[in-house]
Amino acid sequence: MVAKTRRQLAKLALLLLALLLLAAILLCVFLIPRHHRRPLPPASQPGNASNPDDSIVAFDFSPYLIMYKSGRVHRLDGTARCSAGVDEATGPDRAHGTDVPAPGASGTKSKDSGRHPVLVFYHGGAFVIGSAFTPLYHAYLNGVVAVSMEYRLAPEHRLPTAYDDSWQALNWVARNAASGPEPWLRDRGNLSRLFVAGDSAGANIAHNMAMETEGGGRLDGGAAITGLLVLDPYFWGKKLVAGETTDPARRRQYEATWSFICGGRYGIDDPRVDPLSMPASQWRKLACSRVAVTSSGLDDFRPRGLAYAVALNDSGCHGEIEQYETSGERHVYFLDRPKAPNFIKELAFVTGFLTRE
Repeated sequence: MVAKTRRQLAKLALLLLALLLLAAILLCVFLIPRHHRRPLPPASQPGNASNPDDSIVAFDFSPYLIMYKSGRVHRLDGTARCSAGVDEATGPDRAHGTDVPAPGASGTKSKDSGRHPVLVFYHGGAFVIGSAFTPLYHAYLNGVVAVSMEYRLAPEHRLPTAYDDSWQALNWVARNAASGPEPWLRDRGNLSRLFVAGDSAGANIAHNMAMETEGGGRLDGGAAITGLLVLDPYFWGKKLVAGETTDPARRRQYEATWSFICGGRYGIDDPRVDPLSMPASQWRKLACSRVAVTSSGLDDFRPRGLAYAVALNDSGCHGEIEQYETSGERHVYFLDRPKAPNFIKELAFVTGFLTRE
């Protein structure tokens, strides 16, 4: 009986000891400061820790770029590059220096000379992104004697830098197609069939280059522009055009981005961005006999592009004005959908415009 009592006391002592140990653990949990449970500090902003301005956004031009107060520019798109090479369908490319790549010749030949039309092309990208070496443009231009222009971008180089670079490059083409020394352009290109083209901001540049030539007399060697092709042109303005958005915030956004591109040098009603603001007499300066304007149904720039074509036609200064519209498509859709049915139809229109005698 005594032995049984001792065993029960021993079990009771062990149970009491376990309860005391558990109490001690719980006491530690609730009384010791829980530093590890404090919220984590917010993530630091990108940039240079020694320069606070390097993390403060000065201008948000998404989806193209963000510029910080320090002046640092972070491009969100349009930075991919491709080098000159060989395309299975069209053959080799030839790059002039580091900034004027020219895809190899292919396609329809001019009947009178056995050579090809020369296409001077300006890439888009809101004047702030993109390059003549961007893969999308490289693929789009293969198939003609094309000189795709490299111009300096804003905001590091505000307008009119892009216009100045584009003008110098156009004269480079005029000189070399006439007498060399670049044999690929001199021997394959027919300077009597010189076309200037571009998409979006590049279409804006192409228009301004045609205005600058004033009938062809100012181009080196007296070359003249045969045709102007503007694809979904980047035109805007203060005065509302029928069909344009009436949303004040959206219109302010376009005005602010244009001011950013040119550093406030030109207003939103300047003829460089709003050709419709020109007096009727100025349309005579557009140096070409044929113009083609394309537009996309879902593009904010569509209404002003259509009005541009109407103004050209009403000026009576130009022989042939053509329009082509693709409904249900967004701005410059054709760059990243090269196999879509709408792209194939629009490309046929563009090819016909360039190769038709």
